Amino acid sequence: MRNNIIMKPMKFISEIQEIKQLTSDAKLFKFAIPEGFSFEPGQYVSMILDKDGERIRRPYSIASVPNKDYFELCIKIMSESISSKVVDSLKVGDKVNFIGPLGSFKVNSGSKDIVFVSIGIGITPFRSMIKDLLDKGFERKIVLITGYKFEEDVLFEEEFKDLEEKYDNFEYYNILSREGDEKGYVQELVEENIDKLKSSDFYLCGLKEMVNSMKELLLEKGILKEDIYFEDY
Repeated sequence: MRNNIIMKPMKFISEIQEIKQLTSDAKLFKFAIPEGFSFEPGQYVSMILDKDGERIRRPYSIASVPNKDYFELCIKIMSESISSKVVDSLKVGDKVNFIGPLGSFKVNSGSKDIVFVSIGIGITPFRSMIKDLLDKGFERKIVLITGYKFEEDVLFEEEFKDLEEKYDNFEYYNILSREGDEKGYVQELVEENIDKLKSSDFYLCGLKEMVNSMKELLLEKGILKEDIYFEDY
């Protein structure tokens, strides 16, 4: 389901329209779409920040669907990060410099079931991809498996539960690694259900350690390399 029109990256300035505190360390920023800017679900923008006269560039996946008059970025604020401190200080009405869209992490086929696996902030591009697929009437099965440390870290849970109720072909699973009676990891959920998922394309996003271990698991279980798509950080 790749768009034939490839949007070239452009430099632009966008104003912050809204900021939501999603968790103790994650914020959702809503930016105005500049004229001439478009993107495909899964792509990202590079935010250009200024800290004491030094320019800092940081990539952030777009969390919203295309063809709106805004785009959203879900950003984790890390206390030890200089760029995070700058981002955390941003306010509604501030104007921010960007380059984008960038990246080739996109849905590549519409002929197979799709399994999305993420941990932490890695859910961000999948929010865009899944909503776009469902909005466009994608009829194959979509499974989303997410992992977090604690319940307080979970992102967009109500949104995905609402989508699960609305669409018969969408399933959402979440697992916590440090809390609850059924602690575990996304790798375990995938392995337990691999027989039902084998005919799917797999999209992975999260820390390199998770992505690498998930790729190894899928290959061991007979999933073809060309059916595994990933982005790590």
